[in-house]
Amino acid sequence: MTSRWTAAFRSAPVSPHEPMTLIHPPRGFHDQTLRQVVRLGGAGTRLRVRLGNLYGKDPLTIARIRVAAHRTAAAIVPGTDTAVTFGGAHRVTIPPGREAISDPVDLATTPGTDLVLSSHHAAPTGPADYHPFALQAGYLGPGDAVSRPDLPEAEPVESRFFLSGLDVLGPPDRPVVAAFGDSLTDGVGTTPGTHRRYPDLLARRLRPTGAAVLNLGIAGNRLLGDVFGERGTARFDRDVLTVPGVTHVVVQLGLNDIGLPGMLDQPPVPAADIIAGLAALAARARRHGIRPVIATVTPFAGAAAAGPGFDTPEARSTRRRLNDWIRTGDAYDAVADLDGTLRDPTAPAALHPDYDSGDHIHPNDAGAQAVADTVADALPA
Repeated sequence: MTSRWTAAFRSAPVSPHEPMTLIHPPRGFHDQTLRQVVRLGGAGTRLRVRLGNLYGKDPLTIARIRVAAHRTAAAIVPGTDTAVTFGGAHRVTIPPGREAISDPVDLATTPGTDLVLSSHHAAPTGPADYHPFALQAGYLGPGDAVSRPDLPEAEPVESRFFLSGLDVLGPPDRPVVAAFGDSLTDGVGTTPGTHRRYPDLLARRLRPTGAAVLNLGIAGNRLLGDVFGERGTARFDRDVLTVPGVTHVVVQLGLNDIGLPGMLDQPPVPAADIIAGLAALAARARRHGIRPVIATVTPFAGAAAAGPGFDTPEARSTRRRLNDWIRTGDAYDAVADLDGTLRDPTAPAALHPDYDSGDHIHPNDAGAQAVADTVADALPA
């Protein structure tokens, strides 16, 4: 059987130069080793690493990088530490606005493999492309420690930096599902370090099929507005359409287009504009042979913690109109009715208490499992 490269991990990048941040601010590195833990979604005989400087203002130089199997915390499995090269060189310089793809690395993986990427940043990096909510601790230590078996005095870091993805060389017919969304997809509200985000749980559910699931959620992301990541309509090509092997996309966006304008003192976004944007994503996916699935917008009644103006009568009305279109329209191949799954039957505008992480917006671990099961049942063959 002929093998091909398919995506096994992705991390949607956010610019460190955005005027607003959520909890975890951007940062840079100088003469430090950054150790990042990722879980792969597919089996392969070889892998390749993708590093990004998409939002950098200057060239980014990484002195060297190595990959190893993860043991625990900042420790790697002895004997698995392997060099990652770019054009045969250990050092790589990435121009602003570009991505670097490594040479193939001879390291076999299985679904659910946890890997550690250790990179030495000898020269100042400047503010780094990052993914604010990794929900998987990384580790930062002084100097060049990329080959050390452990970093016992390392500083934990909550975000992911520079690492945009990993591909594996494996079966050509493996399904690859891109979970494209906001904080619900990103996993906010679930327990950090336990892989309880809905895409993680969906990957476990689909493992018998050999499918990989890519988490392309960004907390705070909107379909039509920038800040907290590029708008969904702008990043869709980079994060979904050009990713090798993607067969399905699950679009879970719209909640922040409804709620954030009131928080940010911006005019409300009409439901018709959100509908047009979602329909455009489906059409673009189909043109690339990708089967689009859409999720209904989940309840948010009582979300005072999100800020004044998020939960308003107008916002609730827009959500109902949007969900009516999603349920009755034919723009997408299938509908994952997350609203129907997560809402409280006695108060349909609110999350069910069993699924509420406490902020009345984000599902907890049990809610994420319910989301994963709903998406799995909706995915077309």
